[in-house]
Amino acid sequence: MDYRHYTATDFVTDPFFRSWVLDEDPEAAAFWEKWMLENAGHREELDEARAWLYVLAGRALHVGAEELDARVQDMLAQAGGQVMRREARTRPVFYRYFSVAASVCLVAGLGWLGYRSMEGKADHNGGIAGINYNAKGNIVRFNGTAKPVAILLEDSSIVTLAPESELTFPEKFAPEKREVHLKGEAFFQISHNPDRPFLVKTRELVTRVLGTSFTVRSFEKDSQASVSVKTGRVSVYSMKEEQGAVAPEKVVGVVLKPNQRVLFDKEESRLVKVIVDTPMKISEIPPVSLVFDEAPVGNVFKTLERTYGIELSFDEEVLSDCQLTANLSGLPMYQQLDLICRIIHATYEVADGRVIIHGQGCKAD
Repeated sequence: MDYRHYTATDFVTDPFFRSWVLDEDPEAAAFWEKWMLENAGHREELDEARAWLYVLAGRALHVGAEELDARVQDMLAQAGGQVMRREARTRPVFYRYFSVAASVCLVAGLGWLGYRSMEGKADHNGGIAGINYNAKGNIVRFNGTAKPVAILLEDSSIVTLAPESELTFPEKFAPEKREVHLKGEAFFQISHNPDRPFLVKTRELVTRVLGTSFTVRSFEKDSQASVSVKTGRVSVYSMKEEQGAVAPEKVVGVVLKPNQRVLFDKEESRLVKVIVDTPMKISEIPPVSLVFDEAPVGNVFKTLERTYGIELSFDEEVLSDCQLTANLSGLPMYQQLDLICRIIHATYEVADGRVIIHGQGCKAD
């Protein structure tokens, strides 16, 4: 088989390539590692295909060959602007996990395949096609395309690089830490490794994680830089704090949890913790019902805390007589809070990454 003419989509559909990436087959591993050394110019196609397979199959999932074929064909159809309908059979497990893959690949902009479909039209000097190296020998990837592009790092972490953004990273990370440098915006899905912290450095900020997913935005034209957490926890501190610390690895900074964001005012050099504009339900927890029938409002607030991972502060004693009958399903978090507060005649404010409820209680006059 002559793989030299393969694109990323060709590699994804090749069973022998899949057996290396997903099954860790020794024979396939020996072949592909040797092939990469002999065909270094195809490193980008291999990385894109591997990143796509990791998302489609999920490293923690057990997906059969037939199921993976279905996912690949559906994703290829989506990339080509087609809609494939299969009425002959139902696959609830597939659609549950495919929605996750689609949210990563399609909502993020079809980084891997979208770029490939436009390859003939793209300006290779301004696009992501070439891999450049800086004076220190690190890889420099600039996304000059109109869509986000995924980059697979050597530790299996995936970075979705936004347009007009640049990521600098070593071909192989140091034994004690993993460090990358970002200009612009990127979404990071970090492979968990408590012994090797992952550092994302921009001109103003340092984001330190062990294994999580988050977005960093730091364009020079913007007056603010920001870090938003989707899963896990991260610590964010200014570059000045790191440079002035005797032991940079011990700088704590501002700790963020899911649905929290830190804003860095460049002019005032100040970090402010806030809640993201549209809080999302935490996928790690089991789904809970948001339909309440004469439920104590304190229990409702605690349910929302578990759902979004955001602290809701309120006076339990003052609100002890308040009960709620409402269906909060399908509403964004802020609309849920608006509805609750209207019913119990309360108000809320957002401060320091948490929600504070103010109310006089519900005792009858």
